[in-house]
Amino acid sequence: MGGCASVPPSVGPDAASVDVPGQWGAPYQGVAAVNADWWTDFHSAELDRLVRMALDSNRDLRIATARMAQAQALLGSAEAERRPQLGATAGAQRGRDSADAVKAERSSVGLRASWEVDLFGRGALGVDAAKADIQSNRQALAAARIALAADVATAYFELRTLDARVGMRHEVMTLAERQLHVAQKKFEAGQSSALDVERWKTELAQERAAVQQVKGELQVRQRQLAVLLGASQPPVLDLKAEAVMPQAPAPLLPADLLERRPDVQRQARALDAALARVGAARREIYPRLQIAWAGARERLAAIGGSASPISVVGYGISLSLPILDGGRIRSNVEIQEARAQEAMAGYEQSMISALADAETSLVQWSASEASLRELLDAREAGDMAAQRAARMFAAGMADATAVLDTQREQLRVRDAVAQAEGQRWTSAVRLRRVFAGTV
Repeated sequence: MGGCASVPPSVGPDAASVDVPGQWGAPYQGVAAVNADWWTDFHSAELDRLVRMALDSNRDLRIATARMAQAQALLGSAEAERRPQLGATAGAQRGRDSADAVKAERSSVGLRASWEVDLFGRGALGVDAAKADIQSNRQALAAARIALAADVATAYFELRTLDARVGMRHEVMTLAERQLHVAQKKFEAGQSSALDVERWKTELAQERAAVQQVKGELQVRQRQLAVLLGASQPPVLDLKAEAVMPQAPAPLLPADLLERRPDVQRQARALDAALARVGAARREIYPRLQIAWAGARERLAAIGGSASPISVVGYGISLSLPILDGGRIRSNVEIQEARAQEAMAGYEQSMISALADAETSLVQWSASEASLRELLDAREAGDMAAQRAARMFAAGMADATAVLDTQREQLRVRDAVAQAEGQRWTSAVRLRRVFAGTV
């Protein structure tokens, strides 16, 4: 009977029509393995605290956990249908014979048992589907935990970047105010035109707007982090806490990555469940064999009289076969086949998305490194230019406007460096999200 319950493997996950490359397209080197609790690689006590809060309180994670519990309960229901069923019966009647008006009463108590023999594996396939659902939900829960930890880490590092940028934009705004003041003094002294004053008023307004924009982004990200943590109000954060940039994770081959990714395995197990339900639906046209047994103790006597109870025992075998059902079975098979096609498409899409996600993450990691390196060189050059301008001003070889211009450009480069460093942190998080297995 066990052989009847199998589904042909040619239509399972192995039949997916996705071309999996042998190597990654982006050049990449890594040395460190990705741990299950990969966020600890950043050696940030503040990040560890936030991730723990999210894993304990996030509502989406609770939803995934509840779905896992539902799947486990449904497995119990599917397994119960394959087991013998036992029930109790009891009854009492009172009546009389119309001919001689004899009144009598009848009472009985007994047990009934039945068992449907799973001749063609329909019940076994139902259990297989329920087990695959559990595995799918387990992988969905793992994927949700990885995504949640990555979202929290990304939000935290973005908040650190925005916090640093607020201070820098304030400094740029202060320099713009000083430049406007210098321009006004020159205009009053007849050394410049009103056009210079209006230009610096425009610059100052733009810098003030930039400060408000960065502050707004900071507040929005705080609210988004609160949602991830399952809180109604933004948490108190230590955005200056120490963190260490971890080494790049060891690269996995594309095929190995697909085997490790819980979001892909979730779809694979969902496909297994759908195929099992196709098999179960097709077996509805086969005969059903049921074995039944009943035993009872009955008593029949005239009212007020006495009689000894008698034992009644019976058993039987029944065979049923659907002949005309209005197309119900065929329609159900078509429904399950369509769902299996949907599951196959979902599985293939998850593979494509996972491969694209990995390639994108590798490109972003390399690009963020190159961009940061160039901007660090620019920052060094800007610092030297600002120092030279200050010395020239002290020697009377440059005016205040030239010094302020150099300082503003220096701060703008520093702001760009802060953004590039933030992208470097978030790229490190994304790499770990891509190559992480289970949390």
